[in-house]
Amino acid sequence: MLPEVLIFIKPGVVLHSRILEQGFTTIGRGADNAICLDDPAVSRDHGAFYYRAGVLSIEDHRSKNGIFVNGMRVRRKVLYTGDYVSLGGFKVFVKLGSEHPRNVYAG
Repeated sequence: MLPEVLIFIKPGVVLHSRILEQGFTTIGRGADNAICLDDPAVSRDHGAFYYRAGVLSIEDHRSKNGIFVNGMRVRRKVLYTGDYVSLGGFKVFVKLGSEHPRNVYAG
C-alpha cells in the first residue's frame, strides 16, 4: 500500500488527505508544489516527502521555519505510521508510513 498523510489546518479540520506516490512530493507555499500550503510561515519551497522501496521520509529544503517531526526539528527523517509533522501553521498526520523495523535478536 502507498503511504497516506492527512494535513490539518486546525485541530479536527482536515485540509487534504493525500496518498503519496513513488518519488518526491514537494510541499510549500509556491503554486508549483504538489502540496501547496497558503501560510506566510511556510516557505515557497519548504520541503518534500520522498517515498521509495517502502520507506517514507521527509526533508527540509532549508526553509526559514523548519520541519518538525513529533516536536523535534529535522533536516531529513524517516516517517512511520502515527508520526506528526509540523510546518508553518499546519500539522500533518502520517496515516500510513514506513513499516517499523523489526527487532531481530540473535539467539
